Amino acid sequence: MKLRHTLFLLYAMATISLSVHAIEPEDTREVSIGYIEFPPVFSTNSEGEPEGLLIDLAKMVIPKAGYRWKARSLPAKRMAETVVKGELDLWIGLSTLPEFEDTTYIGRPVVATIELNAYWLGDRLPIHREQDLSNKRVITLHGYSYGGWIKTIQNPANQVIECRAFSQEQAVNMLKYGRCDYLLNYTGPMKNQLLYTPIEDL
Repeated sequence: MKLRHTLFLLYAMATISLSVHAIEPEDTREVSIGYIEFPPVFSTNSEGEPEGLLIDLAKMVIPKAGYRWKARSLPAKRMAETVVKGELDLWIGLSTLPEFEDTTYIGRPVVATIELNAYWLGDRLPIHREQDLSNKRVITLHGYSYGGWIKTIQNPANQVIECRAFSQEQAVNMLKYGRCDYLLNYTGPMKNQLLYTPIEDL
């Protein structure tokens, strides 16, 4: 059964903020954007081109500010590190990645919201808050911060058994075949993956 509450800041929607390396108009007229494979928000289509809801937003906003732009798909952790190094100018996404702390300008306006859910099979206790993860086997996706929840998951004092997945397909299959008890995932990517990897009794 799919958890019906969002799982960030007492069931509030996880906010997507604007993380940006300092852009100097006098230095360049092209903005480099980083994105991760997170459909329908960001993804790479069959022609190798970026697409998605926030890519569409970038297409509208950045040219109006007088810039050209290009986009690169990277794994989440590498993308964050690349922003911090100044090799990317812009990331439109969660501001809670640990690499951004004290290194990156975070825009105040909320660009969009995404919903974090817990998924499980059969009759298990629901997950409503971080503390409910204690003594559970939890599938996480490599590079995801889960709005800061990853710190709770990876703190040994909380006794969470983390099952690390490196793709949406792997994460869903780990849940489907009983490798772990719960999967933390976001609504859009999960719905997209379930089209290819359906699960009964979810």
